[in-house]
Amino acid sequence: MINWIIAFFYFLEELGFLKIEDMITKNLPMLLICRFFYCIAYFLNYHKSFIAETNDRKSLFTQKEIVIFIFKQLILILFGTIYLVFAVFISFYSLMMSGRYITNISEKRKNRLLSILGKLITFSAPLIGILWYTFIVANYYSLAAIGVSVIAFLHYGLKISSLSLTKILEKYSKRRIEKIPKIIPYLLLIILIAFPTTVILGTGIYKVQEKQTYMVPMRDNIELATDVYFAPGSFGVPRPVILIRTPYGKSGWAYDLYSPIYLIQDYHLVIQDLRGTHDSEGGESFLLFVNSYKDGVDTIDWILDQSWSNGKIASAGVSALCLNQYYYAGMGPDGLLAQQLWFGTPEMFDHAIFQGSYHKSSVETWIKSTSPTNWRYQVDTIFSKTIPKNEILYNSTSLSIPIGPHYSNVSVYGIHVGGWYDHFLQGTIDGYIGYDDYGATRAQGHQKLVMGPWTHGSIYGGQQGELLYPGNSNGFDLLLDWEMEIFDEALLGIPADWSRARVAYYLMGDVDVDSDNWNYWRYAYDWPLDHVDDTWYFDAEGGLSKTSAGLINKGFSYLYDPRYPVPNLGGQNQPFDLAGPMDQTSIENRSDVLIFETPILTETVETVGRIWGNLFISSNCTDTDFTIKLTDVYPDGRSMLVTDGSLTVRYRYNYTSEVFMSGNQNDVYELLIDCWSTAYSFAPGHKIRVTISSSNYPRFATNPNTGAPLARDYLNANIANNTLLVGPLYSSSIILPRLVNMSSTHTIY
Repeated sequence: MINWIIAFFYFLEELGFLKIEDMITKNLPMLLICRFFYCIAYFLNYHKSFIAETNDRKSLFTQKEIVIFIFKQLILILFGTIYLVFAVFISFYSLMMSGRYITNISEKRKNRLLSILGKLITFSAPLIGILWYTFIVANYYSLAAIGVSVIAFLHYGLKISSLSLTKILEKYSKRRIEKIPKIIPYLLLIILIAFPTTVILGTGIYKVQEKQTYMVPMRDNIELATDVYFAPGSFGVPRPVILIRTPYGKSGWAYDLYSPIYLIQDYHLVIQDLRGTHDSEGGESFLLFVNSYKDGVDTIDWILDQSWSNGKIASAGVSALCLNQYYYAGMGPDGLLAQQLWFGTPEMFDHAIFQGSYHKSSVETWIKSTSPTNWRYQVDTIFSKTIPKNEILYNSTSLSIPIGPHYSNVSVYGIHVGGWYDHFLQGTIDGYIGYDDYGATRAQGHQKLVMGPWTHGSIYGGQQGELLYPGNSNGFDLLLDWEMEIFDEALLGIPADWSRARVAYYLMGDVDVDSDNWNYWRYAYDWPLDHVDDTWYFDAEGGLSKTSAGLINKGFSYLYDPRYPVPNLGGQNQPFDLAGPMDQTSIENRSDVLIFETPILTETVETVGRIWGNLFISSNCTDTDFTIKLTDVYPDGRSMLVTDGSLTVRYRYNYTSEVFMSGNQNDVYELLIDCWSTAYSFAPGHKIRVTISSSNYPRFATNPNTGAPLARDYLNANIANNTLLVGPLYSSSIILPRLVNMSSTHTIY
């Protein structure tokens, strides 16, 4: 309901109807003066000491009539305050009526001076108004309001002002008021007062806030553009502060998304352009996020020094707005007490840039759109100076190493939100674990994790890729409820209940069949959950089995030509690429794609946790890629992607060094490919399928098979003869975690 009220106020203000400044500085003073003048003239006209007709007390106003008269004035003032046109109509009608009452008094008291004054007010008031709103302040709506007030006075007011008190009381008071049940006029008065009061207060509280912009200096004298929005109705009084740092423009969707959430919660809102983006300084030689751990700390220190800050700060943001939060939280700045961390990662290199192989489209497309003037410098710097990864990028955008930002410094309560089809899904989980297990004492045990069936940022559920999940996939209410609980404790001192579930995850499955066994939320105390790793072996017939018995040694070879890569079809991509669960059948019938699958399942197979591909391979090249996909084969033949992974072989041990293969196909190498995590239930009647190849473009860059850097497309490339080995000697497999001890790890929230 409150959202509808806020939307109503926003709509009226956008139309120009509601302006709190005009209400207070123009409408209200004009109304108070004019109605006060009207009330004085009215009572002098009818008071017994000024009238000659009677001194009979029965003819005077009753207490009830006086109360209603007062309420009438209040209602008129409230309604007039809402909108200038209303105020003009009521004010000029009141002035003309006042002039008429003064004229009446002059006739009864035989006072020529009062007669002149009354007529002057009656006729000059609308004339002055017309001149004012024509030549001084051009406002044709106000001119129309004056015209209507003149018509109303001539048609109605002139007649009423000529009636005696007795006739007024008989015609408009006693006969009408006394016969009405007492409850009716009071209910009507309450409604008439409540509506304009709500609009006035709502406009003051929920109106679009005027921003104050600052250029906040950083430690290296670079200044970052920063907008401050005070909590509505606070008038700059100290409040908790929500900090948003964005590369997408501080006046863009970051404001549109977060202002309705936080400003109505009595928080001040600070939104800042990241270094080198939009209105912030940074020059051409900056790297996105590299200085975030410093800039975030400097911004927090600046906020703490402001008179409108009460020393309690929370940060919030999704995607890139989330990433930079991790890095300055890893410095443990004073005053930072809570964080909303949606769809991001504390390990930029390991998740955003690489996932075993180079995330070409995600990195290059995003950098081009976010930093168009120096995107090539950024990409070239990544590959010339940070791959293999080193301190230039890694040490400033990772919380897992003790140099620079680190988990041990984190001292915030946090809510970590991600999706099973999100580009940063493993980063969300790792961030939760890092804060909860390795953070400072205050952070440990004060984290919450939500993982939904979502692509990047798609918390409302429903359509994801080519699958439509049921209505319960909408996680918006869950996220805000959990976040509010965390922020209320951290910023307002309202205790949260940390004894209940701190993890919510959505178990996915067949969307075409209604079942109680999948497509619903589960709640747990912590993550990861108790599990065992089931090994599913590839066999010589293209099968997939949980047993190694009867396996036969065999090599599956194919030619990988970088000029004709396997095109990407969905998965854990950014929104500007195909994302989410998509049917892979159109790209599985290729000579460079190997398929292994189970027979049709007769019972449910559930996997929850981190998935790994364990491959034994050989190649005639010194470097190449191997990709793996896990899909759910529906009864109608669709092969719907669940998760995938890739590995550039030279980085099979780590990203800090390059270890090339010999190029001799007799040499066998073991690869462990990280397919990240999922929560999925394969239904009876379905099949589990795994496909192996060497490309998934442009999700991952094409490997030229030459050992060259991966940031560019090359004319010089080798065709790789790659082999996957299966059987008892080299037991290539996929590892699917299976939960155990469900009763001890899960709870009803």
